Amino acid sequence: MELKLPDNPTKEDLIVIEQYLKTAKKKLSKSGWGKKDFYSNKKSLMGNKLIIYQPTHIKSDNFHMRYYVGDRKYKVLSLGTNDETKATEKALEKWRLLSNQLEAGGAVFEKTIVENLDEYFQHLEQLVETEQLKTKTLRTKRTSLKKLRLRIEIYNKLSDIPSNFLDNYVVWRRTKNWDRAKHKNNPRPPSDLTINTEMKDFKGFFDWCIDKKRFTKEIKYPFLKVDWKKSIEKNPSFSDEDWQSIVMYLRTWVRKTTTTTGKQRKNNFYRKVFAEFLKILSNSGMRCHEALLLKWGDITFRKKFEIENRGKKNEKKRERIIARIEVSHETKTGRREIICPAGIYLMRLKKLYREEEGKIPDSNDFVFRNIGTKTSKNAHIGNALSDTFLRRIWYEFVQDIGLEKNIFFTENYTLHSCRAFYINKRLELGISPALVAELVGHSIKTMERHYKRIRLRQLEPELVQVRRKTLEKNDFHTFDLDVL
Repeated sequence: MELKLPDNPTKEDLIVIEQYLKTAKKKLSKSGWGKKDFYSNKKSLMGNKLIIYQPTHIKSDNFHMRYYVGDRKYKVLSLGTNDETKATEKALEKWRLLSNQLEAGGAVFEKTIVENLDEYFQHLEQLVETEQLKTKTLRTKRTSLKKLRLRIEIYNKLSDIPSNFLDNYVVWRRTKNWDRAKHKNNPRPPSDLTINTEMKDFKGFFDWCIDKKRFTKEIKYPFLKVDWKKSIEKNPSFSDEDWQSIVMYLRTWVRKTTTTTGKQRKNNFYRKVFAEFLKILSNSGMRCHEALLLKWGDITFRKKFEIENRGKKNEKKRERIIARIEVSHETKTGRREIICPAGIYLMRLKKLYREEEGKIPDSNDFVFRNIGTKTSKNAHIGNALSDTFLRRIWYEFVQDIGLEKNIFFTENYTLHSCRAFYINKRLELGISPALVAELVGHSIKTMERHYKRIRLRQLEPELVQVRRKTLEKNDFHTFDLDVL
């Protein structure tokens, strides 16, 4: 801290100066600087800019060097030897390195861990701006690095971190860092796959530090062997019966004016949005974040009419709406086109927003858009709804259908189960795995790994038609199969 002395100090100024001198005196006394007998041996190499010395306040008799780097600052390093000749050689070598580093605009003082993490975040944000990294990936890395910050907050600098500081990370992550009370709807601790993702993000940070020549240690990362069977069970496909229960209950649930505990519900708008969200996911196979990044300009609708035979003289035209969706390039797999039968639900969603806001959504508006509430802050109005927000509504829905209808899902269903349901049904109804993989943005290898439990049934054409009609009644359309 630099203290500027005033020309005409007041009484208050004198008090501040006195306190400053006392603090500075304590620091000097503690470090040994300023003492007459601080050096037991001292040698000047370049005037007062570079000296080597043996300090009296340290038990070791090894030489140290002190190099003036400007701005009243000195770089102090141990030379690791008590031989004056060797110490001189080492000091001159280190002086040349430091001088070159300063001339190149570098820093000679080690940055704190917090400073390094902040710079790494800036580096990641630049990768997003230059489209080398996706926004969703950045959010994942931020979440992981919050855990890393907690683990290394006891250290000040990178050089203080031991190579094995992650040895008990898995136990810590699933006990001290996992509060079951805060995860009532998702009570399981982080999976092996989640922990491995965090390890990969940690490694990314330390590799960046090594590239910047700020770190040299080899960190030991406790990667876990992933049990893919468990990961498959995490987001299973809905059964036909459970999907039917969901659709039937949604029709009354969106109109309820009270919660299951009897409290008055002020607004059902986002419940209605959520109902269409589920149907759109299940009829398009999109991932949650892909749907949330959609804008109305990314969707085009195409109508077709089918003739329904209800007897020889009773024919009726039925309107079908096919949606062509351009998935955003910011998503996991990048831009791709989806042709799906979700058009009717997207049209219903647009009508919902039009009735709620009194205007037709613009082509640049997000499809699942935050329009705010009377009691909420306006900071997020206009942005896309978050997957966290919709996940909370899903947990509320699951709780309500259990309490009110006594329907308890034995499977560990999530919002991602809508995507698995779409894939499962398309495969069962005869669409080739290669085409389904293309529609949902999977490689064939990934599809085989994640969906190997799906058993393709060799159904007769007549039975396929019966199955399709049953699904149609429960808001799961298959007329796009005739287009593909």
